[in-house]
Amino acid sequence: RRERQLGAMMVEMGTRTRRFMGSRPCRKVLPLVLARGTRPGNTCRRLNCALSNRSGDDQGPERPKQTPGGPTTTRRRESRREAGGGGIDRDHGGMAADVGIEALVEEAAEVNQSLSRQGDQGAQGRGPGRVRGRGRSRNRREARSGQAIRANVSGVLRAKIKKAKTSDKVWGILLRHERNMSVSLVCLAAVRLRRLSKRRNTSDNGRVRSRGERVLVSLVRRRLPSMNTKHVATILHSMAALRLSVDDGDLAASLIDRFVLLVDGANGQAIGNMVWACGKLGRFPDKESLERILRRLLSVSGECNSQNFSNTLWALGTMAEQGRGDVVSDPTLELLLSCYVCKLSESVPQGMSNVLWALARLGYEPGGDVVQRIVRELLSRPRDQMKPQDLANALWSLGRLRCDVGVEDLAALASSSVEMIETFNPQELSLTLWGLARTDPSLLHDDEYARILRAVVAKCHTFNAQALSTTLWAVGKIGRVPPPDHMYSLTEAVLTRLGRFTPQGLSNVLWAMTSLSYSPGPVALREISAEVSRKAKRIPGKSLASIMKSFALLQYTPADAAMRGINDAFLMQLPDCAPQSLCLLLWSYASLGQSPGTRVLDELHARCWELLPECTVAQQANQLWCYATLSYDPGQDFVTELSSRFASSLDEASPQSIANLVWAVASLGYALGNVQEAALVMEILRRCQRSEFSGQELTNLVWALAVMGAGGDGFSDVWGRAADAVMSAGEAKGRQKQLAQLFHSKLLLRGDYALPGDLGNEAEGAWREIVSSKEPVLSRFHHQVSACLGRLGVHHDCEVYTQNGYLSVDILLEGAGGSKVVVEVDGPSHFSSNTLKTNGSTLTRNELLRRWGYDLVSVPFFKWPAEEGNQDAFMRKALGCVL
Repeated sequence: RRERQLGAMMVEMGTRTRRFMGSRPCRKVLPLVLARGTRPGNTCRRLNCALSNRSGDDQGPERPKQTPGGPTTTRRRESRREAGGGGIDRDHGGMAADVGIEALVEEAAEVNQSLSRQGDQGAQGRGPGRVRGRGRSRNRREARSGQAIRANVSGVLRAKIKKAKTSDKVWGILLRHERNMSVSLVCLAAVRLRRLSKRRNTSDNGRVRSRGERVLVSLVRRRLPSMNTKHVATILHSMAALRLSVDDGDLAASLIDRFVLLVDGANGQAIGNMVWACGKLGRFPDKESLERILRRLLSVSGECNSQNFSNTLWALGTMAEQGRGDVVSDPTLELLLSCYVCKLSESVPQGMSNVLWALARLGYEPGGDVVQRIVRELLSRPRDQMKPQDLANALWSLGRLRCDVGVEDLAALASSSVEMIETFNPQELSLTLWGLARTDPSLLHDDEYARILRAVVAKCHTFNAQALSTTLWAVGKIGRVPPPDHMYSLTEAVLTRLGRFTPQGLSNVLWAMTSLSYSPGPVALREISAEVSRKAKRIPGKSLASIMKSFALLQYTPADAAMRGINDAFLMQLPDCAPQSLCLLLWSYASLGQSPGTRVLDELHARCWELLPECTVAQQANQLWCYATLSYDPGQDFVTELSSRFASSLDEASPQSIANLVWAVASLGYALGNVQEAALVMEILRRCQRSEFSGQELTNLVWALAVMGAGGDGFSDVWGRAADAVMSAGEAKGRQKQLAQLFHSKLLLRGDYALPGDLGNEAEGAWREIVSSKEPVLSRFHHQVSACLGRLGVHHDCEVYTQNGYLSVDILLEGAGGSKVVVEVDGPSHFSSNTLKTNGSTLTRNELLRRWGYDLVSVPFFKWPAEEGNQDAFMRKALGCVL
């Protein structure tokens, strides 16, 4: 009977407006329901009084009406109440709201379960032919009572969730009333948690949150079949904002599948929230489902606002950032962007920057002036509405998109960023500099650039490794050298976080230093090279080659251990290396004058052979130049094949590539074929007419062709061009070297190749100066050969100039019949490191000495015996024909 009475009371209460549930009179009266001694009639009258707002906040219990019994009847009623323990007083009416509501919810839940059990039992006991009579109205009343209880329990919980001031309160409601949480209540709790998480100074108990998260996930799983698209979008949005620590991968996938199933009934806000949540969670529908969602968004575009489209575009950009491949087709993306531009005036600055960021991530460059319109709308907003992140993202996106944006708009965007630069965080500073470096660095005035650098230096100790590498790369790209103290501060920040740099970050740092011609010193470079060696196995071959190039430009040779680590790591990735990486690595070794060893060069050369058809003419010339500089013989077949390919693509070759290839062939001791030589000479002449070659390149060409024995009318013209270039160089840097090289070529040529005017005397003087400036240093090998000649009784002189003074010979002695005999002690520098082939310089020396009438005896280091007796026999045999 009590359950029926309570149900009837709740029906009456449910017919009234819901807002009375949270009113103060209601909070006073609701606890009276739970008093066991309270009569239902009085309780209903008092509840009606509270709901109709006839009772004051401080009003006590309602006075009983006078009956014919007078005061005696009233006292009798009061005594009965006291005897039954159900007396109503003001203190009971003022019970705390939370306690009353909690108790009401618990009792209402018990009543609800009891009514459900009774209904199930009645359905089982009632036969098919039983006549429904008087009990039908009672069952209806009970059913209505149960619905009212459920409705008002939901109303109470809804009020509690809305009034919760901390996240712990909401988590507590979820934990205590898990059984009574409907779909709408779960969504409301998730939204409230999301909003409370944005507030500061809100308590968040880790244990309560952890338990609450598990309950929330469990509730979502159980209520999922009854959710619509709005519910799913709300739950996903809140999960993304709360960053739930529970393993919710399967749950997110189930929610997404549910949304896709019901997507035809979704509105624009639900789609925007759902796709945004997918971007935050990193969980996305498949391509077909995504196309369905986007088609639905476009079909309801008239009801959408700008935020729905900006959130959707941002999520698509996030998918592209995570490497999802072809995210969306260009026509669909163009329609989404068009819908957003139509509502551009409604968008906030963050939405505009997000759209620009998404376009940059997707690599989509829209036609027309779409980007310019977005930038202008962004600049038209008041400065207090723009955040540093909006400006930094906009500049970064413009730098990546490379769209045609007006110079005035770019300058205004840069000025707006500079005005707020002191409020930028490290990531925003690095993105701003990167965007300015990629767009147009000339837009920055010197004072604005100095202001940005001061802000960077002031916060560089808080930069992470990625921000530091991005900042230094941007500074190197801009090309304006910062003050030394700024570079020192940035270098110190790099060294303190060196272990956290990615391979690309290390490469960017070194590249920036080389671009700015800034050397951080051997100590810093030693630490950087050691870090590179430790991470070498995880560094791609392309990055390793770039790092070695930076070391070469900074003229720093890493320690042997670091070099071995870099070489081994590069060789492990050799099958996947591209021609550009191979050329960079070989160039680095050659520029440093540091040979990695025959084993490494052999493996690199084998890969170069495989990639030779893919190499450009510049890469072909670079490879051969590196081999010549490192004294590595690639073999006659390789030189012939490479020269043929190069000669067939002369139109694509640069002047430097032509000069490098011809010089390398001559330095290795090889010669070009007649057809290749004729084609090269004609191409050189054609480019000389356009003045494409520098003086150094022309003298290198003349020397190489002279070494290979070139001649003819074509070469005479090249000779004249080279002489004119050196003569017109004046006092330019390197002119002495060019003069000496020109004179050396004149010595090698057999024809009459004169130098005009005083140029011949200047060239001869430069050559003699170079020859005389070399101080005689006798190696151990040289001493052994001289001692051997002494034991044989052969008088000789060491380090003597030839009769004309043009060369210095190792040992000069007098042979039979008064002939002059030159003994050359040829160490490793006169031969290739792998095949011991005599190089071009040694061949030209030998040719000149024979031409000047000297008998030449060469003593190669690899044939020299170790014991003295064998040494004497070797020298006696070598000199037998001349002594």
